[in-house]
Amino acid sequence: MTEEVTSSNKTGDKIEPSQEITEHNAKKAAQPVQVESNISDSAEVKASDLNAVPDEQDKNVSQTQPIFEETEKINTEIPRTTEAEAYSQNKQADHDEVQRLIESAEQELADLKLRKSLMEGDFAYLLEEYRRLILPEKEISIIAKKTLLEYFSYELLQPLHSIGLRQGERYGYWDTKHFQIRYGLGEEQNLALSFKMTPIDSRFTTDFMNFMTVRPAEMAVIVADEQVLELIRLWHVDHVFSLNQLSLINYDLNQLLSHFRTLGFTVAPSLLDNARPLQVRLESEFPLEQSVLDDIFITAMENPDYDFDQQTSERYRVLLDQEQSLTIGVGEQGQTSLFIDSNNRRRSLLDFFTGYSFLVPLMVRQG
Repeated sequence: MTEEVTSSNKTGDKIEPSQEITEHNAKKAAQPVQVESNISDSAEVKASDLNAVPDEQDKNVSQTQPIFEETEKINTEIPRTTEAEAYSQNKQADHDEVQRLIESAEQELADLKLRKSLMEGDFAYLLEEYRRLILPEKEISIIAKKTLLEYFSYELLQPLHSIGLRQGERYGYWDTKHFQIRYGLGEEQNLALSFKMTPIDSRFTTDFMNFMTVRPAEMAVIVADEQVLELIRLWHVDHVFSLNQLSLINYDLNQLLSHFRTLGFTVAPSLLDNARPLQVRLESEFPLEQSVLDDIFITAMENPDYDFDQQTSERYRVLLDQEQSLTIGVGEQGQTSLFIDSNNRRRSLLDFFTGYSFLVPLMVRQG
């Protein structure tokens, strides 16, 4: 049968499809015989036969195989989403958006209610809300926080209506005829009140001076004594403020201290407070100089209501009117030491030094 197929191929006769199938089956049937022949003749196989080109059938198999693998891979990677799943996903997204809008609206509504209650509340309510929201630093809107601080500070500054209290051009400021006021949160969320006066000479500029700290948690008010001394220096040494300005701010700030007590605050003793007698010991940063003592001695001798008494080599006593006195000594570091006794007369240090300006160089002076 093999010889017939070979002869037919050599003669070039056309092979019908039925003959091609028969021929292919004949090759497959004859294949074991060819393998056996190849094994017996293996000694005569050349090395070049190992690189023989595969037949057309093998080439077709190798070319079509990757196509089936690639098609199978693409099919497994394509996501399949049904219409029901797509609808469910869209519905969930809409639900989440509506929930977000509800939460946002609820927060805005709560903020509006808070601001409304602050507008309607009295000082006791504002104080309660300050303690509840500001001191623990609760998360509230910026507008609500600003509203609370503005209304709270306004209640504290009520006495200044007598000098034209009004809102400043910016948030956090109040204006009066005598000075500006700045309010804001300081350490531990306490309310700091700073004051700024206009210099008598436009060539000078001044800064806000932090005079008071309101502590709602302890219901206490603290006055910065160093600012009182700085105010005296700006008046007497630098000539930034006038004597009249110091008298006015002394009166206005003591009006505030009195108002704080009415609201239930405890005002700590200070050099600003004129609600109690002045009996205070002060330490100056300047040494006791003979020229200063000479000037005080001359003024005391010229005024019949005053007297100057040297008690020891380093101790002097100036007698003033209304049985008030000032004792002058030398401190441990050589600096001037003072003891002021107002003889139970209620007055502040500002009031004392503006009344007896010739004594100011003992405490503050140039250089």
